[in-house]
Amino acid sequence: MKKIILATFIFTILGACTRPSESAIQTAIASTQNVQTSTQNAQLVLTPTDTSINDCDVSSVYREDWTTVFCDTFDDNLNYWDLGGGSDELSRSLFQIENGKFVADLTGKATSGYLSGVIQWMNILPARNFMITITGDIFSNYKSCSWGIVFNQRDSDNFYALMLSSRDGWYNLIQFENGKQKFPISTRPHSAINWDEQNELTIVAEDGYYQFYINNQLVNDYKTRPETAYLSLAIWTAEGVTARFEFDDLLIRVPDQEVDASIFPET
Repeated sequence: MKKIILATFIFTILGACTRPSESAIQTAIASTQNVQTSTQNAQLVLTPTDTSINDCDVSSVYREDWTTVFCDTFDDNLNYWDLGGGSDELSRSLFQIENGKFVADLTGKATSGYLSGVIQWMNILPARNFMITITGDIFSNYKSCSWGIVFNQRDSDNFYALMLSSRDGWYNLIQFENGKQKFPISTRPHSAINWDEQNELTIVAEDGYYQFYINNQLVNDYKTRPETAYLSLAIWTAEGVTARFEFDDLLIRVPDQEVDASIFPET
Protein backbone atom coordinates (compact mmCIF):
# COMPACT_ATOMS: atom_id res chain seq x y z
CA MET A 1 0.00 0.00 0.00
CA LYS A 2 1.27 3.45 -0.83
CA LYS A 3 0.23 6.48 1.17
CA ILE A 4 0.46 9.80 -0.66
CA ILE A 5 0.12 13.23 0.91
CA LEU A 6 -0.58 16.34 -1.13
CA ALA A 7 -2.14 19.76 -0.83
CA THR A 8 -5.91 19.70 -1.01
CA PHE A 9 -7.79 19.79 -4.28
CA ILE A 10 -11.25 20.45 -2.84
CA PHE A 11 -12.45 23.96 -1.98
CA THR A 12 -10.60 24.98 1.17
CA ILE A 13 -11.82 27.29 3.88
CA LEU A 14 -11.33 27.91 7.56
CA GLY A 15 -12.94 25.05 9.47
CA ALA A 16 -16.11 26.89 10.35
CA CYS A 17 -19.48 25.42 11.25
CA THR A 18 -21.42 27.18 8.49
CA ARG A 19 -21.58 26.56 4.75
CA PRO A 20 -19.18 28.88 2.86
CA SER A 21 -20.52 31.39 0.38
CA GLU A 22 -20.14 30.67 -3.34
CA SER A 23 -17.61 33.47 -3.65
CA ALA A 24 -15.56 32.01 -0.79
CA ILE A 25 -15.59 28.61 -2.46
CA GLN A 26 -14.42 30.01 -5.80
CA THR A 27 -11.69 32.06 -4.13
CA ALA A 28 -10.44 29.00 -2.29
CA ILE A 29 -10.50 26.86 -5.44
CA ALA A 30 -8.42 29.43 -7.28
CA SER A 31 -5.87 29.46 -4.46
CA THR A 32 -5.17 25.72 -4.74
CA GLN A 33 -4.30 25.35 -8.41
CA ASN A 34 -0.60 24.76 -7.66
CA VAL A 35 -0.14 21.62 -5.61
CA GLN A 36 2.85 20.64 -3.50
CA THR A 37 3.35 16.95 -2.90
CA SER A 38 5.31 14.69 -0.61
CA THR A 39 5.15 10.91 -0.48
CA GLN A 40 5.55 8.11 2.02
CA ASN A 41 5.86 4.57 0.71
CA ALA A 42 4.48 1.34 2.13
CA GLN A 43 3.55 -2.02 0.68
CA LEU A 44 0.17 -3.74 0.45
CA VAL A 45 0.55 -7.49 -0.05
CA LEU A 46 -2.12 -9.76 -1.59
CA THR A 47 -1.82 -13.50 -2.21
CA PRO A 48 -4.15 -15.95 -4.04
CA THR A 49 -4.97 -17.69 -0.74
CA ASP A 50 -5.77 -14.53 1.18
CA THR A 51 -8.70 -15.39 3.47
CA SER A 52 -9.88 -11.78 3.23
CA ILE A 53 -10.75 -12.59 -0.41
CA ASN A 54 -11.91 -16.20 -0.15
CA ASP A 55 -14.08 -15.72 2.96
CA CYS A 56 -15.51 -12.29 2.24
CA ASP A 57 -18.28 -11.21 4.61
CA VAL A 58 -19.06 -8.02 2.67
CA SER A 59 -21.94 -8.11 0.19
CA SER A 60 -23.03 -5.83 -2.64
CA VAL A 61 -25.78 -5.99 -5.24
CA TYR A 62 -23.47 -4.46 -7.85
CA ARG A 63 -21.68 -6.69 -10.37
CA GLU A 64 -22.32 -9.89 -8.45
CA ASP A 65 -21.08 -11.86 -11.47
CA TRP A 66 -17.61 -10.30 -11.17
CA THR A 67 -14.81 -11.73 -9.02
CA THR A 68 -13.99 -10.38 -5.57
CA VAL A 69 -10.32 -9.37 -5.50
CA PHE A 70 -10.26 -7.41 -2.26
CA CYS A 71 -12.37 -7.60 0.89
CA ASP A 72 -11.77 -6.17 4.35
CA THR A 73 -14.00 -5.97 7.41
CA PHE A 74 -11.06 -4.61 9.45
CA ASP A 75 -11.39 -7.16 12.21
CA ASP A 76 -7.59 -7.40 12.05
CA ASN A 77 -4.76 -6.23 9.83
CA LEU A 78 -4.77 -9.24 7.51
CA ASN A 79 -4.31 -6.93 4.49
CA TYR A 80 -1.23 -5.23 5.93
CA TRP A 81 -2.43 -1.63 6.03
CA ASP A 82 0.34 0.80 6.90
CA LEU A 83 -0.54 1.75 10.47
CA GLY A 84 0.96 4.32 12.81
CA GLY A 85 1.46 8.05 12.95
CA GLY A 86 3.36 10.63 10.98
CA SER A 87 3.86 14.35 10.54
CA ASP A 88 5.24 16.62 7.84
CA GLU A 89 4.89 20.25 6.79
CA LEU A 90 1.29 19.69 5.66
CA SER A 91 -0.37 17.46 8.24
CA ARG A 92 -0.34 15.15 11.22
CA SER A 93 -1.95 11.73 10.82
CA LEU A 94 -2.51 8.48 12.67
CA PHE A 95 -3.84 5.24 11.16
CA GLN A 96 -5.16 2.37 13.29
CA ILE A 97 -7.41 -0.67 13.16
CA GLU A 98 -9.67 -0.34 16.16
CA ASN A 99 -12.90 -2.09 17.16
CA GLY A 100 -13.42 -3.54 13.70
CA LYS A 101 -12.82 -0.25 11.86
CA PHE A 102 -10.00 1.29 9.87
CA VAL A 103 -9.50 4.58 11.72
CA ALA A 104 -7.66 7.62 10.38
CA ASP A 105 -7.04 10.79 12.38
CA LEU A 106 -5.95 13.74 10.25
CA THR A 107 -5.07 17.34 11.09
CA GLY A 108 -4.36 19.87 8.35
CA LYS A 109 -1.60 22.28 9.35
CA ALA A 110 -2.05 25.99 8.61
CA THR A 111 0.42 26.67 5.81
CA SER A 112 -1.30 29.20 3.53
CA GLY A 113 -3.56 31.40 5.62
CA TYR A 114 -6.34 28.82 5.95
CA LEU A 115 -6.97 28.85 2.19
CA SER A 116 -5.78 25.33 1.58
CA GLY A 117 -5.77 21.93 3.22
CA VAL A 118 -4.45 18.39 2.90
CA ILE A 119 -5.53 15.11 1.41
CA GLN A 120 -4.04 11.71 2.12
CA TRP A 121 -4.81 8.59 0.16
CA MET A 122 -3.98 4.95 0.66
CA ASN A 123 -3.48 2.88 -2.49
CA ILE A 124 -5.28 -0.47 -2.58
CA LEU A 125 -4.85 -2.08 -6.01
CA PRO A 126 -5.02 -1.18 -9.71
CA ALA A 127 -8.02 -1.95 -11.90
CA ARG A 128 -9.56 -0.86 -15.20
CA ASN A 129 -13.13 -2.10 -14.84
CA PHE A 130 -14.21 -2.42 -11.22
CA MET A 131 -16.82 -2.19 -8.53
CA ILE A 132 -15.64 -0.69 -5.24
CA THR A 133 -17.76 -0.05 -2.17
CA ILE A 134 -16.92 1.09 1.35
CA THR A 135 -18.72 2.61 4.32
CA GLY A 136 -17.31 5.64 6.10
CA ASP A 137 -18.05 8.11 8.87
CA ILE A 138 -16.57 11.43 10.00
CA PHE A 139 -16.19 12.72 13.56
CA SER A 140 -15.14 16.37 13.85
CA ASN A 141 -16.06 19.70 15.37
CA TYR A 142 -15.69 21.18 11.90
CA LYS A 143 -17.50 20.77 8.58
CA SER A 144 -14.52 21.23 6.27
CA CYS A 145 -13.60 17.56 5.95
CA SER A 146 -14.52 14.73 3.61
CA TRP A 147 -13.56 11.25 2.44
CA GLY A 148 -13.84 9.34 -0.79
CA ILE A 149 -12.32 7.15 -3.47
CA VAL A 150 -9.48 8.02 -5.85
CA PHE A 151 -9.44 6.30 -9.26
CA ASN A 152 -7.65 6.58 -12.64
CA GLN A 153 -4.61 7.65 -10.66
CA ARG A 154 -1.59 7.81 -12.94
CA ASP A 155 0.46 9.94 -10.53
CA SER A 156 -0.02 12.71 -7.96
CA ASP A 157 -0.85 15.23 -10.71
CA ASN A 158 -3.34 13.09 -12.65
CA PHE A 159 -6.31 11.42 -10.97
CA TYR A 160 -10.03 11.58 -10.20
CA ALA A 161 -11.53 11.67 -6.70
CA LEU A 162 -15.16 11.14 -5.75
CA MET A 163 -15.54 12.83 -2.35
CA LEU A 164 -18.35 12.95 0.21
CA SER A 165 -18.97 15.02 3.34
CA SER A 166 -21.48 13.78 5.89
CA ARG A 167 -20.65 16.86 7.98
CA ASP A 168 -22.16 19.17 5.36
CA GLY A 169 -24.21 16.86 3.13
CA TRP A 170 -22.36 17.28 -0.18
CA TYR A 171 -20.40 15.27 -2.74
CA ASN A 172 -18.34 16.13 -5.80
CA LEU A 173 -16.02 14.73 -8.44
CA ILE A 174 -12.62 16.36 -8.76
CA GLN A 175 -10.17 15.83 -11.59
CA PHE A 176 -6.52 16.76 -11.46
CA GLU A 177 -4.98 16.92 -14.93
CA ASN A 178 -1.30 17.76 -15.08
CA GLY A 179 -1.64 19.35 -11.66
CA LYS A 180 -4.59 21.57 -12.60
CA GLN A 181 -7.86 21.22 -10.74
CA LYS A 182 -11.23 20.70 -12.45
CA PHE A 183 -14.70 19.80 -11.19
CA PRO A 184 -16.44 17.45 -13.68
CA ILE A 185 -19.22 17.22 -11.09
CA SER A 186 -19.45 20.36 -8.97
CA THR A 187 -19.94 20.36 -5.21
CA ARG A 188 -23.64 19.73 -4.56
CA PRO A 189 -25.98 18.36 -1.88
CA HIS A 190 -27.95 15.14 -2.23
CA SER A 191 -30.75 13.64 -0.18
CA ALA A 192 -29.04 10.23 -0.26
CA ILE A 193 -26.33 11.47 2.11
CA ASN A 194 -26.81 10.74 5.80
CA TRP A 195 -25.74 13.82 7.74
CA ASP A 196 -23.36 13.07 10.64
CA GLU A 197 -23.81 9.34 10.15
CA GLN A 198 -22.20 6.48 8.30
CA ASN A 199 -22.53 6.45 4.51
CA GLU A 200 -21.80 3.84 1.87
CA LEU A 201 -19.98 5.03 -1.24
CA THR A 202 -19.86 2.86 -4.38
CA ILE A 203 -18.31 3.28 -7.82
CA VAL A 204 -19.06 0.94 -10.72
CA ALA A 205 -16.70 1.42 -13.67
CA GLU A 206 -17.07 -0.36 -16.99
CA ASP A 207 -15.35 0.61 -20.25
CA GLY A 208 -14.94 4.25 -19.22
CA TYR A 209 -18.47 4.66 -17.88
CA TYR A 210 -18.52 5.42 -14.14
CA GLN A 211 -21.62 5.24 -11.96
CA PHE A 212 -21.60 6.80 -8.51
CA TYR A 213 -23.84 5.51 -5.72
CA ILE A 214 -24.40 6.82 -2.20
CA ASN A 215 -26.28 4.47 0.11
CA ASN A 216 -27.44 2.43 -2.91
CA GLN A 217 -28.85 5.47 -4.71
CA LEU A 218 -27.43 6.43 -8.09
CA VAL A 219 -26.44 10.08 -7.64
CA ASN A 220 -24.51 10.69 -10.86
CA ASP A 221 -22.43 9.20 -13.65
CA TYR A 222 -19.46 10.20 -15.76
CA LYS A 223 -17.65 9.10 -18.92
CA THR A 224 -13.93 9.35 -19.53
CA ARG A 225 -11.06 7.30 -20.92
CA PRO A 226 -10.65 4.08 -18.92
CA GLU A 227 -7.24 3.35 -17.44
CA THR A 228 -5.68 0.56 -15.45
CA ALA A 229 -4.74 2.60 -12.41
CA TYR A 230 -4.82 2.48 -8.65
CA LEU A 231 -7.97 2.64 -6.56
CA SER A 232 -7.35 4.42 -3.28
CA LEU A 233 -9.12 5.43 -0.09
CA ALA A 234 -8.89 9.20 0.44
CA ILE A 235 -9.40 11.57 3.39
CA TRP A 236 -9.31 15.38 3.40
CA THR A 237 -9.38 18.26 5.89
CA ALA A 238 -9.02 22.01 5.49
CA GLU A 239 -6.14 23.79 7.21
CA GLY A 240 -6.57 23.95 10.95
CA VAL A 241 -9.18 21.17 10.93
CA THR A 242 -8.88 17.90 12.86
CA ALA A 243 -11.13 14.98 11.91
CA ARG A 244 -11.45 11.31 12.68
CA PHE A 245 -12.52 8.98 9.87
CA GLU A 246 -13.82 5.45 10.46
CA PHE A 247 -14.16 2.93 7.61
CA ASP A 248 -15.61 -0.55 7.30
CA ASP A 249 -16.70 -3.18 4.76
CA LEU A 250 -14.37 -2.49 1.84
CA LEU A 251 -15.11 -4.63 -1.22
CA ILE A 252 -13.64 -4.61 -4.74
CA ARG A 253 -14.77 -6.75 -7.67
CA VAL A 254 -13.40 -6.91 -11.21
CA PRO A 255 -14.32 -8.90 -14.34
CA ASP A 256 -12.88 -12.42 -14.40
CA GLN A 257 -10.47 -11.65 -17.23
CA GLU A 258 -8.90 -8.81 -15.24
CA VAL A 259 -8.34 -10.65 -11.95
CA ASP A 260 -4.64 -11.41 -12.38
CA ALA A 261 -3.80 -7.85 -13.45
CA SER A 262 -5.61 -6.43 -10.41
CA ILE A 263 -4.08 -8.66 -7.76
CA PHE A 264 -0.60 -8.92 -9.21
CA PRO A 265 0.31 -5.57 -10.78
CA GLU A 266 3.62 -5.25 -12.58
CA THR A 267 6.38 -3.70 -10.47
